[in-house]
Amino acid sequence: MVTLVGVLALACLLFYQDEGPVLKASKVERMGIRPLPIILRQSRLWVACGAAVIGYALMSFIMTATPVHMHHIEHHSLEDTKWVIQSHVIAMYLPSLISGYLIARLGHTRIMLAGLALYCLTLALALAGRDLLNYWSALVMLGVGWNFLFVAGTSLLPGCYRPEERFTVQSFNDSLVFGSQALASLGAGWVIYQLGWQLLLVICIPAIATQLILIAWWKLSKSKALQITEP
Repeated sequence: MVTLVGVLALACLLFYQDEGPVLKASKVERMGIRPLPIILRQSRLWVACGAAVIGYALMSFIMTATPVHMHHIEHHSLEDTKWVIQSHVIAMYLPSLISGYLIARLGHTRIMLAGLALYCLTLALALAGRDLLNYWSALVMLGVGWNFLFVAGTSLLPGCYRPEERFTVQSFNDSLVFGSQALASLGAGWVIYQLGWQLLLVICIPAIATQLILIAWWKLSKSKALQITEP
């Protein structure tokens, strides 16, 4: 199935044509590209990166630890464990059918806040008990929350840079996203065995709070900018 998806993606990309501006490598053309430290001064950019980074890292952190805790520690069956992870994967991608519409309708901020609320609900459900229903409902909420955060963050990011800066900013964002995701996935096993399931979940709270702070910073910056421009 993975091979089939790859072949279908290749077929689609063969017919893709980039209608955006053509980048030139001359020094004159590159004078419009701002240094990365200047670009990173935008609060909106950190909100966009934070949504993708925190959303992906926490999702990988909890998802990787769940089957280990379910099957090896709580001794749920492999069938139940598989069902939980399958449901989680469906919950990650099925909302993509409407998440773009919801962002256009409600805005990036509200969808990010909804994603963070779902992450809080994930932690509450997982901490409330260790029955199959607790794992299943928590992982479904985790999947939908990841979708809202990741789609909102990655769709907000292009508004933070000029067309000629897109390679610099996108590579910076992707390095953060997939670097943090790899660390979270690799560290989940160690944390679950050394600190336990409950502490693993509690560790996620500061990350959620960090994204809330970034959103508040962005909104405050926008408010101050409006006050300066008003007559």
